[in-house]
Amino acid sequence: MKILKYIISFVTFLLAFIAIVVSLGSALCKYTDLTENTLIQACGYLSFFWVIVSSVIVVLLFLVLRKFRIALAYFALMVLFTFLLNDFSLKFIHHRMPEKNEDYDSLKVGAFNIKYYAYGIENISKFIKESDFDVMLLSESVLTPEKLEYLKSSLPAYTVLTDNGHDLSILSKYPVLNYKIVELPTYIASLSSSNDIEKLKANGIHRSFVHAVINVNGTDVNVLSLRLIAGRPKDKSLGESIRWGKYLVNAQAEELSVFISYIQTLKGPLIFGGDLNVQPNTKIIHRINNYAVDTYLDEHPMGLYTFKVSFPTMRIDYLFHSKDIISKKSEVLKVVPVLSDHFPIKAEFLIPRKNTGYLSR
Repeated sequence: MKILKYIISFVTFLLAFIAIVVSLGSALCKYTDLTENTLIQACGYLSFFWVIVSSVIVVLLFLVLRKFRIALAYFALMVLFTFLLNDFSLKFIHHRMPEKNEDYDSLKVGAFNIKYYAYGIENISKFIKESDFDVMLLSESVLTPEKLEYLKSSLPAYTVLTDNGHDLSILSKYPVLNYKIVELPTYIASLSSSNDIEKLKANGIHRSFVHAVINVNGTDVNVLSLRLIAGRPKDKSLGESIRWGKYLVNAQAEELSVFISYIQTLKGPLIFGGDLNVQPNTKIIHRINNYAVDTYLDEHPMGLYTFKVSFPTMRIDYLFHSKDIISKKSEVLKVVPVLSDHFPIKAEFLIPRKNTGYLSR
């Protein structure tokens, strides 16, 4: 009996220790710029749902062991971590709306990972048309010349811009003043099959993001579609999974550095987003929050999941905007019938009326 009690006690304290370490690592990712170590950064990629589940188990085990004070202290600590680390914000309390709407133009923007049109390009086209977006940022928009022509013909109200059909598209009802495909240092990874790190570079095709300047009733607005690298390892072994995970963390950091350096050169209102393949506690999102506003959390206390894994749920799709723009409304659209393994997100922005005189780099 004593041996069993010792084993239970050891497992309980071990689980508690792991949960606290992961929570501390996640806090470093979310609130500081100190997490250069890949192992610490990995804490931000873990769903905090699992920390909550393990914490409930730990509290119950402490109660079984009759360690009531430790159970209470641990419970209080994890409640604090949950408050600090969950996809939660108090910014909505100070959400501002203009006194005079006539000083602003409304712009409806959507972001949607469409899973390379696996559910039918006709259905995606119909959804976009019926949703009446002014601008649509598409991820995993893999387009053959035939599919590109179909989009253009089925959506005549939009200008359709792509990264040569590899991944990203921007659709705009407003006139496009300028458009650029910006190369990233990483290489295209397969969306549907396994990936060998050594072979990615051999493909010779760099990943990229796309940038359009649109004219919204005389105001130049920068809109960018971005998807950070993701994919599957070449096999399911633990060693290869860890190796691939470390590669993705470093590759995403490199991609984001290029992206942030780029947007810092832009003038005028800025909106960007897409499937970033990271959760809110990661260093990636922390870095972005230094330069732009998370549109959904600007007016909601809690983030809402956008990726439809069976369990647990995750928010990995985002829209961000510059501080001169006001977000009027944002939502995650629960589309029926199913069009992807992601939900589209939608926001209505108020764009201040002024011509920035934007000149392309």
